[in-house]
Amino acid sequence: MCGKWRLVLTGIGNPEPQYAGTRHNVGLYMLELLRKRLGLQDRTYSPVPHTGGKVHYIEGEHCTLLRSDGQYMNLSGEQICKVWARYAKYQAQHVVIHDELSVRCGKVQLRAATASIRGHNGLRSLVKCSGGRVPFAKLAVGIGRDPGSHSRDPASVSRWVLGALTSQEQQTLLTQSEPATWSALARYTS
Repeated sequence: MCGKWRLVLTGIGNPEPQYAGTRHNVGLYMLELLRKRLGLQDRTYSPVPHTGGKVHYIEGEHCTLLRSDGQYMNLSGEQICKVWARYAKYQAQHVVIHDELSVRCGKVQLRAATASIRGHNGLRSLVKCSGGRVPFAKLAVGIGRDPGSHSRDPASVSRWVLGALTSQEQQTLLTQSEPATWSALARYTS
């Protein structure tokens, strides 16, 4: 899947293990599923120097996997952008994998670097810290909205995204979202 240039796949989420298994961390969960698909499951993540242990990486032949799980997603831009700067010489293509409320669970959307951040504070942090100089595609992994509440109230939304994935949601991510993510990335890199 990784082509002629370096592909940098960045999964964003909140600190783990505290927030592991929550809807807000599906970007990290999807990155782990892709790690297996890429045959990198036997490699361990290493901390990126000068990020205070907040960003970890695995290097593949043409791909780099970055995990930002050492600080809150909404503040992750500063550390991630420091790492992205190191890939400028490789003409790297960046894809950020993140959770998305406006997309139902099981569906993914790979959107262009010019696409809206849809109010996602993790993406906002990346745009702010990169100054717009590092274009990145947005791979939205749907978590949907709370079916019991149509509220857009910040407290309700926060409770939903910070809630644990149900076993049904985990199964849907594995059987629907992961294959759809792989297909979207294959099209992106071809």
